[in-house]
Amino acid sequence: MNDVIVQDNSEIEVSESEAIHLPDIQFVNYCFQTYGLNRGIYNTIDQWFYSIGYRDITSRRSQTIHFLKDIQQKHGRDRSSTLRFGKGGLTKQLYDFVHLPKPVFMYS
Repeated sequence: MNDVIVQDNSEIEVSESEAIHLPDIQFVNYCFQTYGLNRGIYNTIDQWFYSIGYRDITSRRSQTIHFLKDIQQKHGRDRSSTLRFGKGGLTKQLYDFVHLPKPVFMYS
């Protein structure tokens, strides 16, 4: 899936795999447009992943996208809604994302 990023009044299409290589402000813009993420939440997520060992920027950004997709799927959010976390909710969601096992779906 390609997403549109607005840059200097022009739009460029960016895939998820390309997004992790964007300059910082464009990556934040991508996250806002795609997942309803604001700069403050992005900074918290980025710092949290860095503090648990994701030192490489592309691996942190990849984890950020996986985390945001997970939140979006769990809560059925669409692109038009902004992500909101209650007090301590973001940290709990990050902890659960990293430490809790992912469900395995069996197909018959």
